[in-house]
Amino acid sequence: MLVQDRLPMQPQLLDGRYQIERLLGDGGMARVYLGRDLRLNRPVAIKIPHSHLMTDPDFLARFRHEAHAAAMVSHPNLVDVYDVGQDGDQHYIVMEYVAGSTLKQLINREAPFAIPRAVRIGEQIARGLHAAHRAGLIHRDIKPQNIIVTDDGQVRITDFGVAKSHLSTAMTETGITLGTVDYIAPEQAQGRPATPQSDIYALGVVLYEMLTGRLPFTGDTPVAVAMKHISEPPPPPRRYNPPRAIFPPR
Repeated sequence: MLVQDRLPMQPQLLDGRYQIERLLGDGGMARVYLGRDLRLNRPVAIKIPHSHLMTDPDFLARFRHEAHAAAMVSHPNLVDVYDVGQDGDQHYIVMEYVAGSTLKQLINREAPFAIPRAVRIGEQIARGLHAAHRAGLIHRDIKPQNIIVTDDGQVRITDFGVAKSHLSTAMTETGITLGTVDYIAPEQAQGRPATPQSDIYALGVVLYEMLTGRLPFTGDTPVAVAMKHISEPPPPPRRYNPPRAIFPPR
């Protein structure tokens, strides 16, 4: 039985080295666990695909590509990838464990943010993206759920699962848009290749959400939202967060 198919989960070793301790998060493609590297005696985050994807060769190719792409670059605002492996039919990626909250959790609890706070967070995201772009890596799924903020305000970008780099070819060039429609750049929504500017567009949506507490576009279906990204300007942020609220009287 695969480790992610049973919760609560008993401790389990991967390759005799990585001990899985507890679930950290559950996404559409994979679960992430807190673990420990017994060889180096340090905490790690272990990403394991859902069992129904273990027999999908295209997904497993993208999964391995995530590790290879993210390992290409090291930067204080990017989560480091330590290892990628397979133990029996269990595929996994071992990453740096960063304690903190996702930016989405902070937005849900505390938005709208004050401008200086949003700028500090946005600047760190931009620095991480700049480092990735210089290495030839496009994230393609920048969203608050993929941003970790530590208790002291340090920002780390994670989850390069749909990233595109010079390592990838047809696997991300099929015209099928990967990523999250709420933050999708117009060119991605139209099925065109992502560029570094696509990540910058998504960062702009993240800044909008931090400052207003809402997304610039909503709709009844993902297609409706994507069409708005293509054809409509976003409502001015001041509509939801007036200047007097952003700039309090001295």
